Amino acid sequence: MLQEANQIVPLKPSTNSNANLCETHFLGWDQPLLPQAVTFLCDQFGQDGSLDLSGVICVLPAARGTHRLAELLRSEAKSRELEFWPPTILTTGELAENLYTRTQQVATDFEQTLAWSDVLRAINPTELAPLLPTLPPSDSLTAWLELAGTLRRLNSELATSCLSFSDVVDSAETDAERRRWKLLDRLHGEYLSVLRDADVLDPNWARRKAVDESACKVDRQVVLVGTSDLTDILLAMLAGVAENTTALIAAPVSEAFRFDSFGCVDTEAWLKHELPLKDDQLVSAGDVTDQANAVAETLVDYATEFAADQVTVGITDEAQVGPIELQLRGCGVTTHRELGWSVSETAIGRLFNLTATFLQRGTWQSLAALVRHADIHAYITQLVDQKAQQNEKFPSDWLLNLDNLLSNHFPLLVADPLPPIAQERFPAAAFVAESILELMREFGDANAKTVEVHSISQWSEIISRWLKTIYGARFADDSAKATTPDSAAGASRTQKAIGAIHGLLKQFHGLNAQLDVSVAGSVAFEMIAARMGELRITNRPTARDVEILGWLDLALDDAPAMVVMGLNHPFVPQAVTSDPFLPGTLRTRLSMADNDRRYARDIYAMHLLLSTRSAIRFVVGKNGADGSPTPPSRLIAAAPAADSARRVRQLLGKDRPRVIVQHRWDAGENKTELPIPILDGLGAEVKRLSVTSFSSYLTCPYRFYLRNILHLRPLDDATGELAANQFGDLVHNTLEAFGESPDKDLTDESKIEASLIQHLHEYAQAHYGSGAAMSVQLQVKQAEQRLKIFAKQQAMRIAEGWVIKQTEASVQEVDTPTSKAANIIVDGRKMGIRGRFDRIDHHPDTNRWAILDYKTHGHLPEKKHLKRKDGKEQWVDLQLPLYRQLIPFLGIEADPVDVQLGYFNVSEKESETKVNIAQFTESQMKAADDLIHQVIRDIWANRFEPTEQRVLYDDYESILQMRVPQRMLNQAELAETIPLEEMV
Repeated sequence: MLQEANQIVPLKPSTNSNANLCETHFLGWDQPLLPQAVTFLCDQFGQDGSLDLSGVICVLPAARGTHRLAELLRSEAKSRELEFWPPTILTTGELAENLYTRTQQVATDFEQTLAWSDVLRAINPTELAPLLPTLPPSDSLTAWLELAGTLRRLNSELATSCLSFSDVVDSAETDAERRRWKLLDRLHGEYLSVLRDADVLDPNWARRKAVDESACKVDRQVVLVGTSDLTDILLAMLAGVAENTTALIAAPVSEAFRFDSFGCVDTEAWLKHELPLKDDQLVSAGDVTDQANAVAETLVDYATEFAADQVTVGITDEAQVGPIELQLRGCGVTTHRELGWSVSETAIGRLFNLTATFLQRGTWQSLAALVRHADIHAYITQLVDQKAQQNEKFPSDWLLNLDNLLSNHFPLLVADPLPPIAQERFPAAAFVAESILELMREFGDANAKTVEVHSISQWSEIISRWLKTIYGARFADDSAKATTPDSAAGASRTQKAIGAIHGLLKQFHGLNAQLDVSVAGSVAFEMIAARMGELRITNRPTARDVEILGWLDLALDDAPAMVVMGLNHPFVPQAVTSDPFLPGTLRTRLSMADNDRRYARDIYAMHLLLSTRSAIRFVVGKNGADGSPTPPSRLIAAAPAADSARRVRQLLGKDRPRVIVQHRWDAGENKTELPIPILDGLGAEVKRLSVTSFSSYLTCPYRFYLRNILHLRPLDDATGELAANQFGDLVHNTLEAFGESPDKDLTDESKIEASLIQHLHEYAQAHYGSGAAMSVQLQVKQAEQRLKIFAKQQAMRIAEGWVIKQTEASVQEVDTPTSKAANIIVDGRKMGIRGRFDRIDHHPDTNRWAILDYKTHGHLPEKKHLKRKDGKEQWVDLQLPLYRQLIPFLGIEADPVDVQLGYFNVSEKESETKVNIAQFTESQMKAADDLIHQVIRDIWANRFEPTEQRVLYDDYESILQMRVPQRMLNQAELAETIPLEEMV
C-alpha cells in the first residue's frame, strides 16, 4: 500500500478542457487522511533536521481540517525532533485570492450587496416585473438589501461554475425565464459599472478575468488535501498553476477512475457505488431527544475501549447540537462544538437584536424585553441606585415596578405620556423609560415624523460609542483580548463576541464611500444585527472533550470512534432543488453542482467514515429537531436492493432495545430531587381572612397558602390585553363610580347609559390613557356594550322601587370605640374577616335589603357556589354565605335571614344581564356555615396539603411540578442503568 500510495498517476483532466495535470498521490482509505498527509509532507520536505514548509500552501475543505493539520504537523515535527517552519494553511474558500494578483481592492460581500441594491432601486419598478412580481416598498432599504443579497449570492453561485447570467439565457426553457435572465444579465452589467465607479472589483469577475487572461500564478507549492469537491472556477484557476500543485487523495490507486486530475469526485463514477455498510452500524431512533439518547447509548458502548478524546460525534443539522450537549453534559461528559456559536446567539448579539426591535417599534413591550438583557439591566440598575440615593422613597425594584405598569395600564408607545395615575404608582418604570430614551437619543425616535440619518460608516462610530457607554472600558478591553493572538485563546465567549462585533464595526466604518448609504439608526442596527448571523465564534477544545463536528468536517476527522446523528433526508445529501432561480433541472442543463453532485460527494465522504475507523454508528431518526418527519438518507440505498430493503424495514420497524443512561445527578451525593417545597405552617398566626380566600382554600390548601399567606401571585407583563379579572375591575369600577354619583337615582334608561359610558371612559383614560394597546381599547368598547344592556336593567330595578344604598361597602378590620371589627367566632377564637360589597340595595316601601355582587358572567349564584360530586352536593365557593355572616357588621337593621343575597350579572348577553337572587335553603346555608368554621380550624391547624384534584387555570403549576411525574413515567419502561461517566 505504501508503494502504491506514492505512485504519481496521470488521470483524466478536469471539466476544464485546458487543464494541465497536477501531481496526484493516492494515500489509500484504510487510514484517516490527515495523519497520512502529515507523513507525506514530512517525507517530502523534511531534511537535514528541519521541516521547512514555508514555501507550501496546504488547502483543505473546511476550517476544522486546517486547525487539525497544523496541530498534527507540529506534533510530528516535535516527535521527529525537526526544526519546524509551518506552511500557509487555507480553506478552499480562501484559496482563490492567493492564485492571482489584484490591481484593485476587492469589494466585500456587504459592499457587493449595496451595489446590487443601488442598481435595483435606480431602475423603474415596472422594468423589474420579470424578476419579482411584488417589489418591496420604495422606502424599505432593508427589504431591497435582502433582494440584493439574493442576487449577490446568485451571481457568486453562477461564477463558481464558470457561468455568467448571459450563459443561462440560452438554457432557459420558457420565454418568461429568458426575459428574467436577460434582465439579470443587464442588471449585472450595471452592477459592475457601479463597482467600477467605486474603484473596487467584484471578486467573481476578477477570478474569471484571471482565468481568461491566463493570469493565475503562484510562487509556492500548492498541496490539496482531501479537496474532493472544488468549484469549477477554482479548478480553472488551479489549471493555470497545475505544475505547482499536488493533490493528496484519500483512496487507493485502484479507485483512480472515480476522481479527476485534482482529486475531485467524478459524479457518474460514484452514483452506483455501494458502501461497505453493516446493519449493526445503523441505529434507529425517534425524535431529536431520542436520537441524542441513542448517541449517549453508543458512547456507553464505546466507553470501555475509547477515551473521550478518541470519539467524535457527528451531526447533520446544527439544531441537533443543543440536545446532544444537554444529554452528554448531564452524563458528566464535556463537549466541544466545532461549529461554534453565531454571534447572534451571544449576549451582545441579542443586545443588538433587542435594540433594533426597540428602535423600530418604540413600544413598552420592546423596552421590557430590552431592559431584561443582562448588560442593559446592569446599566439601568446603576442609574436607579443613583436615583434612590437622592430619594429614599424611590422604588429600587425597578423591574417589578415596570412589569406592574405594563400589567395594570397596558401602555403602547414609550413616546406617549403615561396617565397621571400610572406615573404616580410606578415612578421607577417612568424613569427607566426616560433612561432608555436618553441612551438611544442619537438613534432617533421610532415614532418621530422626521428621523435623523447618517451613513453606515458614521453609524458604526456612533454604535461603538454607544457600546462604550453600556460596557465602559470593558468594551475596549474585551475587544483587545479577543483580537490579540496571545490572549484570544483564553478569551471568554462574550469577549470573543465583543471582539467579533468590534471587527464588524471596523469593517462597516471602512465601507467604500461611493457605495455607502444614509439610513436611520434603527436600520443601521438592523443591518448590523443581520450581519451577526454570519459571524461565528468558537472555543478551543480540551483533552477531555468529545468533539461535535458537522457533516462536512467528518471525512477528514481522525478519531478512531465515531457516532453520527441524523443520517436522514433532507440533511444528507442536502437537496439543491428548491432554489427559485436555479431549480435542479436547470442546474443539470448548466452542468452546475446538482443533487447528483451532492450525492457523489456525500457517498464518498461516508465511504471514508466507514473505512477509516474501527468503530462507527449512524443514528437514523424519524423526526427532525422541528418535529417534521425525516426519512432515512438515500445513502443507505447505496447497497444491493435486498440489503437496502432490509435496512429500511429495520429502521422504520420496532424501537431499539434501550438503556437508561444514568446522569451524574441521578445517584449518590449529587442526586437531584425535586420535592414540592415544604410549607412552614403559619396557620396559627393568620388573624384575618378575606371573603374570597375561602374559595381558594377549598380549591387547594397549598395554593391558598402560596397566594394568601406568602402573597405569591403571577405577574404577566406580556399579555397586551386585560385579563378576565382586570376586565371585571374595569366594569366594577365604572359601576362603583356610578353608584357613588348622584346619577345612581336616575330613572331614564338613556341617561343611565350616558352616565355609565362617561364613567367608563373617565376610568379608562385615567388608568390606560389615550395610548393604550389597541386590544385594551377594544375591550373598553366591549364594556360599553355590556353597560348599555345594564342600563336597561338598572332602570327597571329603580322602577321596582329599589335604590342603591351603598356601593363598595366594607366591614371594619379593627375594633374602634364605637364599633367592632368583623369576625367569625370558632371554638371560642376570633378570625377577622375582610370583605367589600359591590352593592347594597334597599327597598324603602317594604324595608327589604339586598346585597349584590357584580359579575361579568351570566352564571347563577347556585352554579358558582355548589357542585355535585359522587352524587353529593358540595360547597366550592362561600362568598354569599360569608356575606350573610357579615350583615351584622354592615349596619343593616334586618334579620340576616331576610336579606337577599345574589348577583347582578353584567353579561355580554342581554338575556343573562339581570339580578339573580340566590335560592339557597336553610339547610344548605347551615352546611356552608359549618364548612366556613372547618376551613378556619384547618388553617389554624396548618393543614395546607396540595389537592389531588386537577386545578383549572393553575398559577402554581411549576412549583407543584405538575408535569414532572409524567416525564418520569415515560422513562419507566427503560430497563438497564449504565453510568456514562465511566467514559471520561
